[in-house]
Amino acid sequence: MVRRALAAASFGLMALTTACSGGIFGEVPSPSPVTAASVRSAVNNSTMQNAHFRVTGTLGIQGNHFPVTGDGVLEKLPAAALSLNLTVKTNTRAGNLSVQEVDIGGLVYTRVGNGQWTSAPETSTFTPTAPTTYVGEEDIGGTTTWHARTAENGSTYDIWVRETDGYIVYLSFTDTKSSLSMNFDTYNQSALITIP
Repeated sequence: MVRRALAAASFGLMALTTACSGGIFGEVPSPSPVTAASVRSAVNNSTMQNAHFRVTGTLGIQGNHFPVTGDGVLEKLPAAALSLNLTVKTNTRAGNLSVQEVDIGGLVYTRVGNGQWTSAPETSTFTPTAPTTYVGEEDIGGTTTWHARTAENGSTYDIWVRETDGYIVYLSFTDTKSSLSMNFDTYNQSALITIP
């Protein structure tokens, strides 16, 4: 009896929603499928100009793995740029090592400790904010996000984008040697990234 009542109610609701072309049901748009391109578009069209993040992870160098902590800024406007301030725990008498990196204008600038800045051309052809694969919808700390991914030459970037405004919530990078996680905490408050 309960099955028959549920079936009748389901059929009645289905008939009502398909018959109603206006009113409350006519106003509800059918959601379009989420793709990597739509996630990329959400980030590109968001009002996010820059975002500060905390970073944790492990760097693999010459067969050794070193814990890393720090922070950084991802800048979208006026030009794409990245600034990282990392502390690498060496587990040696050398203690902790500070590394600064600025990626701007096609060049990567690096400074270890208080040393001189060096620069080299950016060799990567992909960006974490331009994903190529949509993974799915996920909850990050109570925030509903779209999860998308970019992979190339053994490296993978995963990005989680807040559905409500297209702001980046979380990024992760992995390759055969290293892994970094970037948890975004403030938006549109960071100073402009400049060439060191």
